Amino acid sequence: MGLIRFVIIFFLVWFISSLLSRYVFPWIVRFFATRMSNRIRRDYEKQMREKRRKEREGEVTIRYRPGKDKIITRDDGEYVDYEELDD
Repeated sequence: MGLIRFVIIFFLVWFISSLLSRYVFPWIVRFFATRMSNRIRRDYEKQMREKRRKEREGEVTIRYRPGKDKIITRDDGEYVDYEELDD
């Protein structure tokens, strides 16, 4: 009796978990992905509206971005003087 009960419960759990993984979990992931996508789009549009509001038509804005200084290291290895041989 105990073995039959265990097998029935096992198959019910397996069946329910397969239904969840096939239908419910993808729906949950899709729901949260759509929600996050809408949030990112809304924030981006808000930033662009603020940027356009700051920059008025007819004005010229020059933004200077200083470049990174190049760091030159002399860690190329040891210099070896050589002589060419005549054949």
